[in-house]
Amino acid sequence: MHDDDWRVEDYRGMDVYVLVSEREGGGASGWTYEVRIGQEGGDPSDAGDVEMISSGEQVFATRHAAEVAAFSAGYARVDRILGPEC
Repeated sequence: MHDDDWRVEDYRGMDVYVLVSEREGGGASGWTYEVRIGQEGGDPSDAGDVEMISSGEQVFATRHAAEVAAFSAGYARVDRILGPEC
């Protein structure tokens, strides 16, 4: 991951990486996201050790809305991977 626009937050001992991009081309304008989840300190570009999520066809009106949705989706995936906190 060589793009400086990736943001990372630690959640429950895992790294949640978020990239928000302005949608290009035809269709509705807006913002989309990509999320990568990996072990804390791991290499997020190694697809073998990373969970990936994207917004798909969902488009957000603002960059902030897309980023909030991306981190929420990432945290929810970590919760499914690790199970409930005790």
